[in-house]
Amino acid sequence: MYEAGPQPAADTHAVSVDHDETVISPSGSKHTTTSTVPRKAAKTKPVRVNCLPLPPKKEYNKPRATGIYHYAIYIREGAIENYAVQVNPKLAKADDSLQYVYGLDYLRALVGDRDESLRINFADLRRRHKEAMPFITDDRDGPVLSLFELDEEAFKHRMSAENVEKLVKALDCKPDWFEISIFV
Repeated sequence: MYEAGPQPAADTHAVSVDHDETVISPSGSKHTTTSTVPRKAAKTKPVRVNCLPLPPKKEYNKPRATGIYHYAIYIREGAIENYAVQVNPKLAKADDSLQYVYGLDYLRALVGDRDESLRINFADLRRRHKEAMPFITDDRDGPVLSLFELDEEAFKHRMSAENVEKLVKALDCKPDWFEISIFV
């Protein structure tokens, strides 16, 4: 295996490397090697969703419910069930509750949500929500699909813009900041 002494065991004059590099061979001569093996591209981080502006300070300082804000998508009546049938037409004749469960699972799969962080909660609906989304018919509280909470750690690890766009297309509604009134 290994021989004793200052000479290396193998009497080679070239060394293979994975990239361009000046190499000193065991005989002491210098040469530049060029590899035919391409470098692996560095995996770039996805562009995170732009969730600005934050909730209005006046609203944030005077909570009506829990005071906990989530960046979320308002869920229209039947939107999750409709998405389930769109993905799997065999569910068209299934019960609404089964369509709902499958629809939520399909939404999670759409964005690769393995830890089930996408949750349905009920949010306090303010005048600004109803002005921005005139289709909201709920009076005070309405269902939302929570994407992430308004806190520093969740903000750092917020969902990618691409995944939020997928959910927006699936549910046909843009996200906003909502004060959560009931955690489900």
